[in-house]
Amino acid sequence: MPETTFRRTYAIEETQHGATLMTQFTPIGSENAQNLSRLGSVKRGWISGICWSPNGDTLAISSAAGLALYIDGFGGTPDQLIENAHDGPVKSMAFSRDGTLLATGGADTVVKLWQVDPETRHISLRTTLKSHIDSVESVAFSPLGTMLATASTDHTVRLWNTEIGIQQEVYYGHDAEVSCVTFGLGGEVLLSAGWDTTIRMWDLKGETNGTVLGRHDDWVRSMRVSPGGTMLATASKDMTVRIWDLYEARQLSIYQAHNGGADAVSFSPTGSVLASSGRDNTIRLWDTSTGELVNSIDAHRKPVMALDFNPVGTMLASASGDNTVSLWVVDAS
Repeated sequence: MPETTFRRTYAIEETQHGATLMTQFTPIGSENAQNLSRLGSVKRGWISGICWSPNGDTLAISSAAGLALYIDGFGGTPDQLIENAHDGPVKSMAFSRDGTLLATGGADTVVKLWQVDPETRHISLRTTLKSHIDSVESVAFSPLGTMLATASTDHTVRLWNTEIGIQQEVYYGHDAEVSCVTFGLGGEVLLSAGWDTTIRMWDLKGETNGTVLGRHDDWVRSMRVSPGGTMLATASKDMTVRIWDLYEARQLSIYQAHNGGADAVSFSPTGSVLASSGRDNTIRLWDTSTGELVNSIDAHRKPVMALDFNPVGTMLASASGDNTVSLWVVDAS
């Protein structure tokens, strides 16, 4: 796939209510997901993750080389490039819901909080959080942004106060590397999963302590909570994607998703579509109301390791072991 050397605008417009819209493209839904095509691609070396800012004006890419930000458009040279953002590969990242902070976790065992400039949208280091003793594989902000959860190969999940930059809790329970963490039920619970095949639920009110929500047949590589916060999607080396009901603490469905293993999942903003990707180099899109596979795309030349819908669902970003990030839209031609 050729690299996009010219800029593709995200087509963001400010509305009278302060919301943002990508008016150039159609929201991706179950009725049109079969019509996705590639808008453009960039090469960024060994890529570990991608994430959109909450208003969709910035796409952040983490890699072995550091951080790259594409602001207002995609292609060519990044608008900001921070080489050696960590002393080693950047393994994970997440924006706070209000877009004022970007958190990153590194192979160097530390977590960094970066302040987002409201005018330029460039980032600058605010503080470094130290407590993990091994690589930080996943980071997630609480809905209010006052807490940050981190997951590590040191077998722990940790909770941090982002306002004063201190560790609040350490959660023990996994007996192997923890690969992913997120908040659910409006921030009332933490969810974590990893190499021990379990998905665990941590009640932040202290009523439960690492309750096992369920298991895969092999290690869990990633997870995402639905837009309403009530459902969880998990992707595993066992080649399946599973959907869980967090209120009832039970498994709802299993998608036989990707030969060789599933690596990533992402819900569309409406929750009507779930995108998954894996070791078979494909992206697959599922109708969450029926569980039906609505599209399978031969997306990259190597495994597709990360996915993220933009905030209004008009673009799906994918990152691959072929060192490229691609944007997918409805009928890009």
